[in-house]
Amino acid sequence: MTLIDATYEDRRTGRTLPVQLDFQHPFLIIHREGGTELDRWNWRDVAPVPGPFSDDRLRLGLSADAHAVLAVADGDRLLTLAHGAGMVQPAHREHRTRREIPLYVWIGGAVLSLVIMLRVVLPALASTLAPHVPDWLQARIGDQVQILATAFLTREGGNRHCAAAGGREALLKLAGRLPDSQGLRLHIIDSDLPNAFALPGGHVSVTTALMDRAEGPDAVLGVLGHEMGHLHHGHSMERVMRYGLSSALISMVVGDVGGGVLAVGVSQMVESEFSRDQERQADQFALDALRHARVSPAGLSKLFAAIRDEHPEADGILAEWMGSHPTLTERIAALDRAAASTRTQGETLSGEEWAALRAICKQLDPTLPASAAKPD
Repeated sequence: MTLIDATYEDRRTGRTLPVQLDFQHPFLIIHREGGTELDRWNWRDVAPVPGPFSDDRLRLGLSADAHAVLAVADGDRLLTLAHGAGMVQPAHREHRTRREIPLYVWIGGAVLSLVIMLRVVLPALASTLAPHVPDWLQARIGDQVQILATAFLTREGGNRHCAAAGGREALLKLAGRLPDSQGLRLHIIDSDLPNAFALPGGHVSVTTALMDRAEGPDAVLGVLGHEMGHLHHGHSMERVMRYGLSSALISMVVGDVGGGVLAVGVSQMVESEFSRDQERQADQFALDALRHARVSPAGLSKLFAAIRDEHPEADGILAEWMGSHPTLTERIAALDRAAASTRTQGETLSGEEWAALRAICKQLDPTLPASAAKPD
Protein backbone atom coordinates (compact mmCIF):
# COMPACT_ATOMS: atom_id res chain seq x y z
CA MET A 1 0.00 0.00 0.00
CA THR A 2 1.40 3.35 -1.09
CA LEU A 3 0.63 6.30 1.18
CA ILE A 4 0.76 9.94 0.11
CA ASP A 5 1.44 12.73 2.59
CA ALA A 6 -1.08 15.60 2.78
CA THR A 7 -2.56 18.17 5.16
CA TYR A 8 -6.18 17.99 6.30
CA GLU A 9 -7.65 21.48 6.76
CA ASP A 10 -10.88 21.44 8.82
CA ARG A 11 -12.75 24.59 7.80
CA ARG A 12 -15.31 24.29 10.60
CA THR A 13 -12.73 24.45 13.39
CA GLY A 14 -9.80 26.05 11.56
CA ARG A 15 -7.51 23.17 12.61
CA THR A 16 -4.97 21.51 10.33
CA LEU A 17 -3.27 18.17 10.83
CA PRO A 18 -0.94 15.99 8.82
CA VAL A 19 -2.55 12.96 7.19
CA GLN A 20 -1.74 10.20 4.74
CA LEU A 21 -3.85 9.16 1.78
CA ASP A 22 -4.49 5.92 -0.05
CA PHE A 23 -7.22 4.46 -2.24
CA GLN A 24 -9.79 1.74 -1.67
CA HIS A 25 -12.16 1.78 -4.62
CA PRO A 26 -14.28 3.88 -4.80
CA PHE A 27 -12.99 5.84 -1.79
CA LEU A 28 -10.12 8.14 -1.02
CA ILE A 29 -9.09 7.07 2.51
CA ILE A 30 -7.69 9.72 4.89
CA HIS A 31 -5.50 8.37 7.74
CA ARG A 32 -4.14 10.12 10.79
CA GLU A 33 -0.41 9.87 11.36
CA GLY A 34 -0.92 6.92 13.67
CA GLY A 35 -2.74 5.00 10.95
CA THR A 36 -6.32 5.36 12.24
CA GLU A 37 -8.89 6.39 9.69
CA LEU A 38 -10.00 10.02 9.96
CA ASP A 39 -12.39 10.24 7.02
CA ARG A 40 -13.19 8.73 3.64
CA TRP A 41 -14.43 10.50 0.57
CA ASN A 42 -16.15 8.97 -2.41
CA TRP A 43 -13.75 9.78 -5.24
CA ARG A 44 -16.65 10.55 -7.55
CA ASP A 45 -17.53 13.47 -5.25
CA VAL A 46 -14.00 14.88 -5.03
CA ALA A 47 -13.10 18.00 -7.04
CA PRO A 48 -10.14 20.38 -7.18
CA VAL A 49 -10.57 23.56 -5.12
CA PRO A 50 -9.76 26.59 -7.31
CA GLY A 51 -6.95 28.89 -6.17
CA PRO A 52 -4.87 30.89 -6.18
CA PHE A 53 -2.93 29.64 -3.14
CA SER A 54 0.35 30.80 -1.62
CA ASP A 55 1.97 27.42 -2.38
CA ASP A 56 1.82 25.01 -5.29
CA ARG A 57 0.01 22.23 -3.46
CA LEU A 58 -3.09 20.69 -5.02
CA ARG A 59 -6.26 21.33 -3.01
CA LEU A 60 -9.08 18.80 -3.11
CA GLY A 61 -12.52 18.97 -1.51
CA LEU A 62 -15.93 17.39 -1.79
CA SER A 63 -17.81 18.94 -4.70
CA ALA A 64 -20.96 19.60 -2.65
CA ASP A 65 -19.46 20.30 0.78
CA ALA A 66 -16.41 22.34 1.77
CA HIS A 67 -16.25 21.26 5.40
CA ALA A 68 -12.60 20.22 4.83
CA VAL A 69 -9.87 20.55 2.22
CA LEU A 70 -6.88 18.31 1.49
CA ALA A 71 -3.62 20.03 0.55
CA VAL A 72 -1.42 17.54 -1.38
CA ALA A 73 2.24 18.37 -2.12
CA ASP A 74 2.66 15.76 -4.86
CA GLY A 75 -0.62 16.14 -6.74
CA ASP A 76 0.64 14.40 -9.90
CA ARG A 77 1.53 11.28 -7.91
CA LEU A 78 -1.88 11.26 -6.24
CA LEU A 79 -3.68 11.43 -9.56
CA THR A 80 -1.44 8.69 -11.02
CA LEU A 81 -2.26 6.36 -8.11
CA ALA A 82 -5.95 7.18 -8.46
CA HIS A 83 -5.82 6.26 -12.14
CA GLY A 84 -4.05 3.03 -11.30
CA ALA A 85 -6.79 2.19 -8.80
CA GLY A 86 -9.42 2.59 -11.50
CA MET A 87 -10.51 6.07 -10.40
CA VAL A 88 -11.57 8.73 -12.90
CA GLN A 89 -9.45 11.87 -12.67
CA PRO A 90 -11.57 14.57 -10.99
CA ALA A 91 -10.06 17.60 -12.74
CA HIS A 92 -13.14 18.10 -14.97
CA ARG A 93 -15.47 18.65 -12.01
CA GLU A 94 -15.96 21.99 -10.31
CA HIS A 95 -15.78 22.34 -6.56
CA ARG A 96 -18.77 24.19 -5.03
CA THR A 97 -18.51 25.75 -1.60
CA ARG A 98 -21.61 25.07 0.48
CA ARG A 99 -23.20 28.26 1.73
CA GLU A 100 -24.61 28.07 5.23
CA ILE A 101 -28.01 29.74 5.54
CA PRO A 102 -28.09 32.06 8.59
CA LEU A 103 -30.22 30.94 11.52
CA TYR A 104 -32.43 34.03 11.33
CA VAL A 105 -33.30 33.13 7.73
CA TRP A 106 -34.38 29.64 8.82
CA ILE A 107 -36.47 31.10 11.67
CA GLY A 108 -38.02 33.73 9.42
CA GLY A 109 -38.89 31.12 6.81
CA ALA A 110 -40.45 28.85 9.43
CA VAL A 111 -42.55 31.69 10.84
CA LEU A 112 -43.64 32.78 7.37
CA SER A 113 -44.59 29.20 6.49
CA LEU A 114 -46.64 28.91 9.68
CA VAL A 115 -48.43 32.21 8.98
CA ILE A 116 -49.25 31.13 5.41
CA MET A 117 -50.60 27.83 6.72
CA LEU A 118 -52.77 29.55 9.35
CA ARG A 119 -54.00 32.45 7.21
CA VAL A 120 -54.26 30.93 3.74
CA VAL A 121 -53.95 27.15 3.49
CA LEU A 122 -56.04 26.04 6.49
CA PRO A 123 -58.92 28.50 5.85
CA ALA A 124 -59.09 27.32 2.24
CA LEU A 125 -59.01 23.69 3.37
CA ALA A 126 -61.73 24.31 5.97
CA SER A 127 -63.90 26.10 3.39
CA THR A 128 -63.58 23.11 1.05
CA LEU A 129 -64.20 20.39 3.63
CA ALA A 130 -66.89 21.99 5.82
CA PRO A 131 -69.83 21.49 3.40
CA HIS A 132 -69.08 17.77 3.27
CA VAL A 133 -69.24 17.12 7.04
CA PRO A 134 -72.38 15.02 7.71
CA ASP A 135 -75.09 16.48 9.95
CA TRP A 136 -74.64 13.87 12.69
CA LEU A 137 -70.94 14.71 12.98
CA GLN A 138 -71.64 18.45 12.97
CA ALA A 139 -74.08 17.91 15.85
CA ARG A 140 -71.51 15.97 17.88
CA ILE A 141 -68.82 18.61 17.25
CA GLY A 142 -71.20 21.40 18.19
CA ASP A 143 -72.25 19.63 21.39
CA GLN A 144 -68.66 19.26 22.58
CA VAL A 145 -67.58 22.79 21.67
CA GLN A 146 -70.71 24.24 23.32
CA ILE A 147 -69.87 22.50 26.61
CA LEU A 148 -66.31 23.80 26.50
CA ALA A 149 -67.36 27.31 25.45
CA THR A 150 -69.85 27.53 28.30
CA ALA A 151 -67.17 26.45 30.76
CA PHE A 152 -64.66 28.99 29.43
CA LEU A 153 -67.03 31.94 29.16
CA THR A 154 -69.07 31.58 32.34
CA ARG A 155 -67.96 34.18 34.86
CA GLU A 156 -66.34 33.03 38.06
CA GLY A 157 -69.07 31.90 40.40
CA GLY A 158 -71.66 32.27 37.61
CA ASN A 159 -74.53 29.95 36.79
CA ARG A 160 -73.63 27.41 34.12
CA HIS A 161 -77.25 26.30 33.82
CA CYS A 162 -79.13 29.46 32.83
CA ALA A 163 -82.57 27.96 32.38
CA ALA A 164 -84.93 29.55 34.92
CA ALA A 165 -88.45 28.56 33.88
CA GLY A 166 -89.86 32.03 33.13
CA GLY A 167 -86.72 33.13 31.30
CA ARG A 168 -86.56 29.95 29.25
CA GLU A 169 -90.15 30.34 28.14
CA ALA A 170 -89.50 33.95 27.16
CA LEU A 171 -86.42 32.93 25.16
CA LEU A 172 -88.35 30.27 23.25
CA LYS A 173 -91.19 32.68 22.57
CA LEU A 174 -88.73 35.27 21.28
CA ALA A 175 -86.97 32.83 18.95
CA GLY A 176 -90.36 31.61 17.74
CA ARG A 177 -90.82 34.92 15.93
CA LEU A 178 -88.05 33.91 13.52
CA PRO A 179 -88.76 31.64 10.54
CA ASP A 180 -87.38 28.10 10.64
CA SER A 181 -86.27 28.42 14.28
CA GLN A 182 -87.56 25.02 15.37
CA GLY A 183 -84.15 23.35 15.11
CA LEU A 184 -82.34 25.97 17.19
CA ARG A 185 -80.72 24.93 20.46
CA LEU A 186 -80.65 28.16 22.44
CA HIS A 187 -78.27 28.98 25.29
CA ILE A 188 -77.80 31.96 27.57
CA ILE A 189 -74.30 32.10 29.11
CA ASP A 190 -73.66 33.94 32.37
CA SER A 191 -70.63 35.87 31.17
CA ASP A 192 -68.96 39.27 31.47
CA LEU A 193 -68.07 39.16 27.76
CA PRO A 194 -70.68 40.75 25.46
CA ASN A 195 -70.86 38.12 22.76
CA ALA A 196 -73.04 35.81 20.72
CA PHE A 197 -72.02 32.88 18.56
CA ALA A 198 -73.38 29.92 16.64
CA LEU A 199 -71.99 26.40 16.55
CA PRO A 200 -72.70 23.40 14.32
CA GLY A 201 -75.73 21.36 15.25
CA GLY A 202 -77.99 24.41 15.66
CA HIS A 203 -76.42 25.85 18.83
CA VAL A 204 -76.91 29.59 19.29
CA SER A 205 -75.53 31.28 22.42
CA VAL A 206 -75.98 34.80 23.76
CA THR A 207 -74.18 36.08 26.86
CA THR A 208 -75.85 37.99 29.67
CA ALA A 209 -73.36 40.83 29.13
CA LEU A 210 -74.69 41.30 25.60
CA MET A 211 -78.31 41.23 26.78
CA ASP A 212 -77.46 43.84 29.42
CA ARG A 213 -76.45 46.21 26.60
CA ALA A 214 -79.70 45.66 24.68
CA GLU A 215 -82.52 48.16 25.15
CA GLY A 216 -85.17 45.51 24.57
CA PRO A 217 -85.99 42.06 23.19
CA ASP A 218 -85.97 43.28 19.56
CA ALA A 219 -82.19 43.64 19.74
CA VAL A 220 -81.78 40.10 21.10
CA LEU A 221 -84.09 38.81 18.38
CA GLY A 222 -81.86 40.50 15.80
CA VAL A 223 -78.79 38.85 17.35
CA LEU A 224 -80.50 35.44 17.16
CA GLY A 225 -81.36 36.09 13.50
CA HIS A 226 -77.76 37.05 12.75
CA GLU A 227 -76.40 33.86 14.32
CA MET A 228 -79.03 31.83 12.45
CA GLY A 229 -77.59 33.37 9.30
CA HIS A 230 -74.16 31.96 10.11
CA LEU A 231 -75.73 28.52 10.59
CA HIS A 232 -77.77 28.82 7.40
CA HIS A 233 -74.71 29.64 5.29
CA GLY A 234 -72.46 27.03 6.93
CA HIS A 235 -70.08 29.61 8.39
CA SER A 236 -70.04 28.03 11.84
CA MET A 237 -68.83 24.61 10.72
CA GLU A 238 -66.19 26.26 8.57
CA ARG A 239 -64.95 28.31 11.53
CA VAL A 240 -64.86 25.35 13.92
CA MET A 241 -62.95 23.31 11.38
CA ARG A 242 -60.55 26.18 10.67
CA TYR A 243 -59.65 26.68 14.31
CA GLY A 244 -59.57 22.96 14.95
CA LEU A 245 -56.99 22.54 12.20
CA SER A 246 -55.10 25.60 13.44
CA SER A 247 -54.99 24.26 17.00
CA ALA A 248 -53.72 20.91 15.75
CA LEU A 249 -50.98 22.64 13.72
CA ILE A 250 -49.92 24.78 16.69
CA SER A 251 -49.90 21.67 18.89
CA MET A 252 -47.47 20.00 16.51
CA VAL A 253 -45.25 23.09 16.36
CA VAL A 254 -45.04 23.86 20.08
CA GLY A 255 -45.44 20.29 21.30
CA ASP A 256 -48.54 21.08 23.36
CA VAL A 257 -51.29 18.51 23.01
CA GLY A 258 -53.05 19.46 26.21
CA GLY A 259 -55.46 22.03 27.50
CA GLY A 260 -53.52 25.19 26.62
CA VAL A 261 -53.99 24.94 22.88
CA LEU A 262 -57.50 23.57 23.37
CA ALA A 263 -58.44 26.62 25.42
CA VAL A 264 -57.05 28.99 22.80
CA GLY A 265 -58.82 27.10 20.02
CA VAL A 266 -62.21 27.14 21.71
CA SER A 267 -61.97 30.82 22.68
CA GLN A 268 -61.03 31.68 19.08
CA MET A 269 -63.97 29.68 17.76
CA VAL A 270 -66.47 31.70 19.77
CA GLU A 271 -64.76 35.11 19.86
CA SER A 272 -63.17 35.66 16.44
CA GLU A 273 -65.01 37.46 13.71
CA PHE A 274 -66.02 35.96 10.42
CA SER A 275 -64.93 37.45 7.13
CA ARG A 276 -66.54 40.63 5.86
CA ASP A 277 -68.60 38.75 3.28
CA GLN A 278 -69.79 36.23 5.86
CA GLU A 279 -70.80 38.98 8.29
CA ARG A 280 -72.73 40.75 5.54
CA GLN A 281 -74.48 37.50 4.63
CA ALA A 282 -75.48 36.94 8.27
CA ASP A 283 -76.67 40.56 8.61
CA GLN A 284 -78.81 40.21 5.49
CA PHE A 285 -80.27 36.96 6.80
CA ALA A 286 -81.17 38.73 10.05
CA LEU A 287 -82.79 41.62 8.17
CA ASP A 288 -84.89 39.22 6.09
CA ALA A 289 -85.90 37.27 9.21
CA LEU A 290 -86.87 40.42 11.11
CA ARG A 291 -88.82 41.71 8.12
CA HIS A 292 -90.68 38.38 7.95
CA ALA A 293 -91.42 38.64 11.70
CA ARG A 294 -92.58 42.26 11.35
CA VAL A 295 -89.91 43.39 13.83
CA SER A 296 -87.83 46.52 13.30
CA PRO A 297 -84.03 46.12 13.10
CA ALA A 298 -83.70 49.42 14.96
CA GLY A 299 -83.09 47.54 18.23
CA LEU A 300 -80.13 45.69 16.73
CA SER A 301 -78.83 48.97 15.32
CA LYS A 302 -78.94 50.57 18.78
CA LEU A 303 -77.12 47.57 20.26
CA PHE A 304 -74.32 47.91 17.69
CA ALA A 305 -74.18 51.65 18.41
CA ALA A 306 -73.80 50.96 22.15
CA ILE A 307 -70.94 48.55 21.45
CA ARG A 308 -69.31 51.09 19.14
CA ASP A 309 -69.52 53.77 21.85
CA GLU A 310 -68.00 51.37 24.34
CA HIS A 311 -65.22 50.24 21.97
CA PRO A 312 -64.51 53.08 19.51
CA GLU A 313 -61.23 51.41 18.55
CA ALA A 314 -63.25 48.69 16.80
CA ASP A 315 -64.58 51.17 14.24
CA GLY A 316 -63.24 53.77 11.86
CA ILE A 317 -60.72 53.83 9.02
CA LEU A 318 -58.04 51.76 10.77
CA ALA A 319 -60.51 49.02 11.70
CA GLU A 320 -61.89 49.02 8.16
CA TRP A 321 -58.42 48.63 6.68
CA MET A 322 -57.14 46.01 9.12
CA GLY A 323 -60.33 44.24 10.16
CA SER A 324 -61.77 41.06 8.74
CA HIS A 325 -65.37 42.23 9.21
CA PRO A 326 -67.43 45.28 8.19
CA THR A 327 -67.19 48.27 10.50
CA LEU A 328 -70.00 48.84 12.97
CA THR A 329 -70.77 52.14 11.25
CA GLU A 330 -71.39 50.35 7.96
CA ARG A 331 -73.59 47.73 9.63
CA ILE A 332 -75.56 50.32 11.62
CA ALA A 333 -76.24 52.33 8.45
CA ALA A 334 -77.59 49.22 6.70
CA LEU A 335 -79.84 48.40 9.67
CA ASP A 336 -81.16 51.97 9.86
CA ARG A 337 -82.02 51.96 6.15
CA ALA A 338 -83.93 48.71 6.61
CA ALA A 339 -85.67 49.99 9.74
CA ALA A 340 -87.10 52.95 7.83
CA SER A 341 -89.06 50.62 5.54
CA THR A 342 -90.03 47.85 8.00
CA ARG A 343 -93.64 47.53 9.13
CA THR A 344 -93.81 46.34 12.72
CA GLN A 345 -96.54 44.26 14.26
CA GLY A 346 -97.01 43.90 18.03
CA GLU A 347 -94.42 43.58 20.77
CA THR A 348 -91.97 40.67 20.73
CA LEU A 349 -92.12 40.18 24.52
CA SER A 350 -94.07 41.82 27.30
CA GLY A 351 -92.25 43.78 29.96
CA GLU A 352 -92.59 40.88 32.39
CA GLU A 353 -91.25 38.39 29.85
CA TRP A 354 -88.29 40.63 29.00
CA ALA A 355 -87.47 40.94 32.69
CA ALA A 356 -87.69 37.16 33.09
CA LEU A 357 -85.35 36.64 30.14
CA ARG A 358 -82.79 39.03 31.59
CA ALA A 359 -82.99 37.17 34.91
CA ILE A 360 -82.68 33.71 33.33
CA CYS A 361 -79.31 33.10 35.00
CA LYS A 362 -80.31 34.44 38.40
CA GLN A 363 -82.44 31.44 39.27
CA LEU A 364 -81.47 27.79 39.24
CA ASP A 365 -83.31 25.47 36.90
CA PRO A 366 -85.88 23.67 39.08
CA THR A 367 -85.84 20.66 36.75
CA LEU A 368 -82.20 19.90 37.60
CA PRO A 369 -81.06 18.00 40.70
CA ALA A 370 -79.61 20.29 43.35
CA SER A 371 -76.10 18.91 42.77
CA ALA A 372 -76.32 19.52 39.03
CA ALA A 373 -77.75 23.00 39.41
CA LYS A 374 -74.81 24.28 41.41
CA PRO A 375 -72.01 25.97 39.41
CA ASP A 376 -68.96 23.76 39.02
